[in-house]
Amino acid sequence: MDEYAQEINDLLHSILFNQQRLFNEKSNKYDLTVQQARTLELIEKTPGMIQRQIAESLSIRDASVSSMLKNLERDGYVIRRRDRHSDRNKRIFLTDRGTSVIKELGHMFAEVENQVVESLSSTETQGLLTLLHKMDNEISE
Repeated sequence: MDEYAQEINDLLHSILFNQQRLFNEKSNKYDLTVQQARTLELIEKTPGMIQRQIAESLSIRDASVSSMLKNLERDGYVIRRRDRHSDRNKRIFLTDRGTSVIKELGHMFAEVENQVVESLSSTETQGLLTLLHKMDNEISE
């Protein structure tokens, strides 16, 4: 089985790379990276998150999130408000501009994500999901 491990990893990497490339092409008019768009999507789903929660949810460093949030705030996509229970924490919310953009980007995300599996039958998709969950569980433990 080891003979296939490298090819599987290469294909998974290629799929993710190409998915990001397609998204970047479609989202170019907003001048947002995939990571920034995913951050906006996360904030839309969970308004009022703090920076540390965003970092944990996206599996990226606090410093990277801090820099990204500064840029998103500068560009008018998010606003940071002080937490009324803790002066150290700031809660992050989408602005009207952020909400508007994430609605449009949500359609683009779905389009790109669907493109990855559109050539698969329902049975193939279910089988692939089963295998990917099995692989994810193996390396998550």
